[in-house]
Amino acid sequence: MQDISAELAALTTRVARLAAHEDVRSRVHGYARALDRLDAELLLSQFWPDARVDYGAFYSGEVGGFVEVALGFQGGMRDTQHLVGNVLCTVDGHHATAESYVHAHHVIVQGDDLVQLMVGARYLDRFECHEGEWRISYRTEVLDWGRWLPIPERWFESSAEMPKGLRTRADLSYRYLAAKEWKG
Repeated sequence: MQDISAELAALTTRVARLAAHEDVRSRVHGYARALDRLDAELLLSQFWPDARVDYGAFYSGEVGGFVEVALGFQGGMRDTQHLVGNVLCTVDGHHATAESYVHAHHVIVQGDDLVQLMVGARYLDRFECHEGEWRISYRTEVLDWGRWLPIPERWFESSAEMPKGLRTRADLSYRYLAAKEWKG
């Protein structure tokens, strides 16, 4: 009977650790979605209210001020898409750290021209768990590379075959993800 109890305890610990990893990844993905949709409420909800953000000269301070600065910066762009790749997460009780690779694609209007800013970066986060909920308590970002490229073609603007993403809560994803039943 003792072997079964030990196995059950080990399994319970493992499931809790896996759940924590998934919760951490969900916060990183929620952050990326919030930037792309310019959703201040969603962005703020990824962090604890007393969280700190240190992006060097771009911004260093409390998360509330960061949300305003980040969405102002992102809002100055026509389009953005943040793609999160590798998320290396270490959980220790009610604390976790994560390094998350991100490729960020931005389209910027410069007069009559379009420019693509592509950035490869890593989010370095500390997380805390309070009452079963994981959120970011500290974040910094490390830039690994960047490219500034002119966009000569205008295919996207003239293509009407598919719905286009919006940088607001009017984006189709909000309706789709909230639907209990989806009938297209």
